[in-house]
Amino acid sequence: MKNDRQIQEISRYKRNLLVQTLDRLCDELELSASRYQQAQERYEAVGDWLAGSDNSFLSSALIYPQGSIALGTTVKPLNQTEFDVDLVCFLPTIAERSSPAAVKALVGDRLREHGKYDGMLEEKQRCWRINYANEFHLDITPAITNEMCVQGGELVPDRKVANWKATNPRGYRANFERRAALRPRVYAFDRAFAKADSVQSFPEQQMSKPPLKRIVQLLKRHRDEAFCAPVARELAPISVIITTLAAYSYERCVTQNAYADMYELIVDVITHMPDFIQRIDRGGRIGYRIDNDATLGENFAEKWNHDPRLPIAFFSWHTKALEDLSELLKLEGQDVIAERLVKAYGATRDQAIAALGGHVRSLNVARGNGSLLFAPSVGLTTHAIGKTTAVRSNTFFGD
Repeated sequence: MKNDRQIQEISRYKRNLLVQTLDRLCDELELSASRYQQAQERYEAVGDWLAGSDNSFLSSALIYPQGSIALGTTVKPLNQTEFDVDLVCFLPTIAERSSPAAVKALVGDRLREHGKYDGMLEEKQRCWRINYANEFHLDITPAITNEMCVQGGELVPDRKVANWKATNPRGYRANFERRAALRPRVYAFDRAFAKADSVQSFPEQQMSKPPLKRIVQLLKRHRDEAFCAPVARELAPISVIITTLAAYSYERCVTQNAYADMYELIVDVITHMPDFIQRIDRGGRIGYRIDNDATLGENFAEKWNHDPRLPIAFFSWHTKALEDLSELLKLEGQDVIAERLVKAYGATRDQAIAALGGHVRSLNVARGNGSLLFAPSVGLTTHAIGKTTAVRSNTFFGD
């Protein structure tokens, strides 16, 4: 009969295996290096074209990425070949008294002067989109200096309200990177026996990217799968809300708590994301705010206040994301886990198998050199957990 320490060890081992699998799944789901390089080359070409104008406002333009490309949280589009690259066209010499529509038109007119871009251009509410068919699209948002923002914020045009809107992509990125660099703490011993000071930082090799970035990638991919039906896509939580809430929650979790393992941290961060959604009484109707702490006046949940379906969809999805993560821990067997990765995260069968591949390869090596073990509560393993039985070497894998 297993004692409490053995049960804790088995549970921790399984959670670590799951975290490693999810980490490798993110590797499979993010943009390839070649795709990233292609996007970079093309947005640099757009920047050169804008800055090459004879117009003095455009000649000083600075093009820089924002969103997932800038934050390192990209995920491949689900069931489509195109992905989006968000760019800012910062125009430092244009004053706030200028017309937002005129500034936006200035950038659009310059893009139309390019023979190739003219036939690929599409106007959106705040940006100009260049569509590279069956590859990706570049969203180019004009921006000027926000003189009222002490954090170096910017203003972008909004066609719907014909006004400037506050934002701060560079400040947002700096805050996100600061939070991502925070190191989680783990209990050095079993929590039941740990002393108050017996904590240490997680080892570097736990994940191949900072945990916050992996959490954001997992949530975005889970969101994409949960809202993949055409009728549901317009209700999907936008990426900046997922990223912002995860970042705020991560900072509080890692600065206030210590964890038994990385899985426990991931669950805690996701659990507490809604804590950072402000609810405001608007004459008997609930309003929502998710502030950008890099600038005053930007509410990422602004659309929630005009479409009550959006907050309902977010909270329902958030509950499902936690349920699916918990369910993964209960599953046994490579095929069963792979199938759940396909269902919950929209992975292909090959991507799911590749994510599980590191564990499979280590078991095959251990089988070959005679160090493979079997533990009743875990299955095949290379770790001596509780009562284990040596597995005879052969040339195939199965568990």
